Amino acid sequence: MSRRGRYVLVMLVGAIVLLSVLGWLVSLRTDYLWYDSVGYTQVFSTMMWTRLGLFGAFTLAMAAWCGLNLYLAYRFRPDTWPATSEQEGLERYRELISPRAGWWIGGVAVVVGVFAGMSAQSRWETWLLFRNGGEFDWSDPVLNMNAGFYVFKLPFWQFLIGFGFAAVVVGILASLSAYYLYGALRFSGTGDRMTNVARIHLSVLVALFLGLKAVAYYFDRYDFTTQDNPVTGIVGGGYTEMTALMNAKNALIWVSVIAAVVILVFSWGFTRSLALPAAALGLVVVTAIAAGGIYPAVVRNFQVEPNRPQREGPYAQHTIDGTRYAYGMEGLETSTYQVSSTPDAQQLADPDSLPPTDADPATPNNENPTINNVRLIDPFVVSDAFTQAQQPRSFYDFNEKLDIDRYTYTDENGQEVTQDFVVGLRELNPSQLTDEQQDWTVAHTVYTHGWGFVSASTTESDSGAPCFTSGVLSDDAGNCQIGNDIIEVEKPQIYYGLLNNEYAIVGVPEGETPREYDRPIDVAVSDDDEEEAPAEEIGDDRYTTYEGDGGVDIGSIGSRLLYAWEFQEPRFLLSDQINEESQLLYNRNVRDRVQEVAPFLTVEADPYPAVVDGEVVWIVDGYTTTNEFPYADRVNLADATNDTYSGQGVANQDAEEINYIRSSVKAVVNAYDGSVTLYEFDEEDPILKAWNSIYGGDLVVPKDETPQALAEHFRYPQDLFKIQRSLLQRYHVDEARTFIEGGEAWATPSDPSQSSEVTQPAYYVYATYPDQDGQAYFQLTSSFTPRNRPNALASLMSGYYDENGDPQLKVHDVVGGDDQSVRQIHQIITSTSEVVTTLRDAQQAGTTVEWGNLLALPVGDGILYLEPMYLRRQAGGQGEDLPRLTNVAISYGGYVGFAPSFEDALAMVVQKYIDGAPKEAEQNEDGEGTEGEEAPTETPSETPTTEAPTTEAPAPADPPEVEAAIENVLAAQEAYEAAQASGTNEEEGRALDDLLAALNELEAARQAAGQ
Repeated sequence: MSRRGRYVLVMLVGAIVLLSVLGWLVSLRTDYLWYDSVGYTQVFSTMMWTRLGLFGAFTLAMAAWCGLNLYLAYRFRPDTWPATSEQEGLERYRELISPRAGWWIGGVAVVVGVFAGMSAQSRWETWLLFRNGGEFDWSDPVLNMNAGFYVFKLPFWQFLIGFGFAAVVVGILASLSAYYLYGALRFSGTGDRMTNVARIHLSVLVALFLGLKAVAYYFDRYDFTTQDNPVTGIVGGGYTEMTALMNAKNALIWVSVIAAVVILVFSWGFTRSLALPAAALGLVVVTAIAAGGIYPAVVRNFQVEPNRPQREGPYAQHTIDGTRYAYGMEGLETSTYQVSSTPDAQQLADPDSLPPTDADPATPNNENPTINNVRLIDPFVVSDAFTQAQQPRSFYDFNEKLDIDRYTYTDENGQEVTQDFVVGLRELNPSQLTDEQQDWTVAHTVYTHGWGFVSASTTESDSGAPCFTSGVLSDDAGNCQIGNDIIEVEKPQIYYGLLNNEYAIVGVPEGETPREYDRPIDVAVSDDDEEEAPAEEIGDDRYTTYEGDGGVDIGSIGSRLLYAWEFQEPRFLLSDQINEESQLLYNRNVRDRVQEVAPFLTVEADPYPAVVDGEVVWIVDGYTTTNEFPYADRVNLADATNDTYSGQGVANQDAEEINYIRSSVKAVVNAYDGSVTLYEFDEEDPILKAWNSIYGGDLVVPKDETPQALAEHFRYPQDLFKIQRSLLQRYHVDEARTFIEGGEAWATPSDPSQSSEVTQPAYYVYATYPDQDGQAYFQLTSSFTPRNRPNALASLMSGYYDENGDPQLKVHDVVGGDDQSVRQIHQIITSTSEVVTTLRDAQQAGTTVEWGNLLALPVGDGILYLEPMYLRRQAGGQGEDLPRLTNVAISYGGYVGFAPSFEDALAMVVQKYIDGAPKEAEQNEDGEGTEGEEAPTETPSETPTTEAPTTEAPAPADPPEVEAAIENVLAAQEAYEAAQASGTNEEEGRALDDLLAALNELEAARQAAGQ
């Protein structure tokens, strides 16, 4: 290459490096400005200084070590080298390096050191926890080490050992290269192949490697407490690991030390034979294979496998205890919920309303909080209805999945009432802006925010549509019994949320016309906005100006230049919309915002909005996690939290393995100004204590300083509950032998409302569960089925906060009766003649049927199952399918009610019970197959019997004609389910017609038989 070409190449490389460094510095500065805008500069500075410190320390250490080995190899190079063709080929490299040997040594050392420093700086969190971590009130029961050692200390020790191995390998490679280059090491010719100095130097390095190996074997012993046990399939060393492998590691420690000593003896010249050091290395390898591989395999196959419960029982018990502690289930309360095979359905209704009639349906029992607050509205289904009814402009939108929260208000009788509501925010969705609205200036300076907190009753509807109670932005007042404006909001503008993560440029000089679009004025507004920020009405629209201080000041030319570079957008410099009062709002997704402020937290996948003292805030649960807790089973976050909602309005968690979690922080993000406040929730969590200490001791607000108005909206966190639910499928068992045998394992039911196999979500309900003394709590609930009996109900699970705000987790084992899983109840409901007829009518009308949440709630001595049915009808001329609540299905004690309202459906159940009508499931008993087989059911005859319910005498056998008709119904039901799962609409319609015909034939056969 010519000299000019070399100059051009150097300039190009220099320009690339300069631009890269400049880009890094710009990002560094803009990151600092953002952290300064939210008041968390200590997070940024701690992270950056720690990373720089680690980078510098480990770069210097590795560079010095590499340079030392290269210098020694160069310093003790031979004065002459053999005249061989091999050495003659290296002569030109020696001529190139020797005149500037110091520069070459320094350059190579710096490059190697930089790579080491880059690797080390990524361990900044490990180092900070190593320095600041404390202790847990749990110790490893085998090695008797506190869990804090495993979580805080061991990871950094292992990193140092790994760094030491890397340094020794670098030293060996550097020394070998230099000795080979200068002839101290050769592979051809006569005489010694290695000089004495080279032999001593390299032997010391190999001995050092073996010494590090002995240290690594010592620390490897602690890994047994966090590794998978292949025998039991859980985490934590079992009999093989804690006996055979533990002895093997101890043996390898001594063998490695002896081998290192032997090699050192060889290196100092006592013998020049390679036989002794080779034998030492061979001894290490043979010991590793025999003691670390063969011996443990023999123990596992011949001692453990034939006696699994006896050998593994004590270690499995350690994992049971450790897992319950690590996942916050050490205080798990398990009780027995005794249900009746024929519970008294009259307890569902107000006694004053009995006996019910068709004209006067039973009134729900208002003394039972569960029935009084039964939830009919599904927050996952009605999002489209919220959008359609509360969307005065197309760019307003609600999250795909809404939320449930509870509020206390004064009703029309002057009494304070606590009730749960479906809640959501009317956010601005940038993807719904038109092409003209997506112009850079318009999109980033005009359409900057959403407007309004909207709530709807969970217990009633407005002719099938949501019954809105707050934040109504509509000309249609509706026919709701609950009045509007029961939740007052002072600043309804929504700048921070889940749908809009585009940056916004806000702020105008005093006296200028506002330019941020706020809301239309040609529709009625339920909220009183007299106290809002100054605004101006232009035409049919209202414009306002952001008055918060949650953005980055970009009024100066320097700031505009920084962000023009950062966002690769020159209009930051050219636009006249940016002025001295301008602020830049970015990182507006509330999950991302909390994650940036507290990078040590795992953030809840489903934040929820709340109104606290008139302000709209997002509440985000923050978890501290680790994967290093001893004797605690491991879960995958993504798998454990996946359900129907995941990816559909609820974020997907990362596929991260953890074996410890605490709900340690309640993060609150103001929807208007974006301020983030971290409230301590778990006062005992050592991980949170460590991070709070790392960031100066005031990162989180102490729990006792949490405002009561805010704490009233805290709820049991969903992701934690899902993880606990996943683990309790096995870890509800207390006794190790039963745990290992797996005979009492549970399963979480699939969502019966979905055609694909997906886990049913946990549901928030305002209800009372057994052992709660009739007190209603806002609790997260789910159910379990026996793993080998998916159609039966095994237990109910609930998580809630008690009167003191402390988390409570309870499992209620269901015994007695014949209660079925939600999946089986759904099959029974959809097989009744009323439902089949409704499905057929909907199919013929081209209307889509969508089932809402199927709740299983304990009431009295039975389980009340409730499932709302929605029909999606096209909104006039808009091409949108809007859900309408048209019917409610309930099941209690085997009786099914299906009617347009909950009261009517409840009345049907009570009436059937009083009349002693056959239960829906009983009508197919003679046609059922083996246990667990799904079977459709038929509605009982409209002429009820007068006999009281009884289980004393078996039902008489059906005539052959009736049995044949039942078989036809079973076959038709199976075909219909298959068509629902994978068939076309046409196939589903034909299958539905066949099922209806089979039911008609069954009814005719029963009438002919006199049944």
